[in-house]
Amino acid sequence: MIYATVGTMFLDFPRLIRKLDAIAETTGERIVIQTGLGATLPQRCDFFDFKSRDEVLALQQEARVIVCHAGIGSILDALSVRRPFVVVPRRLQFNEHLSDHQLEIAEAIQRRAWGRMVLDIDDLPEACADPPAVYASYRPAKHRLISAVRDAIERVAAAKNR
Repeated sequence: MIYATVGTMFLDFPRLIRKLDAIAETTGERIVIQTGLGATLPQRCDFFDFKSRDEVLALQQEARVIVCHAGIGSILDALSVRRPFVVVPRRLQFNEHLSDHQLEIAEAIQRRAWGRMVLDIDDLPEACADPPAVYASYRPAKHRLISAVRDAIERVAAAKNR
């Protein structure tokens, strides 16, 4: 099964949804798409607008490959469930986003070998057929964030007590 997410952006992502529909038609593989707020709905894929995070993570655990926009939350989820993933950044030129910041994020993902970036939507079928290896050594950095926040609070508290 392929799981795909377009995120929560209010702009449509028809380029991705139509290509996933074509993959479903050609391969017969089950594809589940989180369509968000977009108006384009697939004809051959299962889909939903939004589900709870637990439900989404369960679908991702079941997936052979995850296809996602280049949103940080979607990327972190794909890394955390340890599934191969393909990143298709939403692009300004196609009116899929308000800027091209997702292109920069997707390039960083590919540089780090966390996943594969697809810029030409016609490359998506091959990327799904032969997804990249799972990046097994990813570890969430939240412990560093918690330590940094704790240190900052302790410095502020120490300064107040002087």
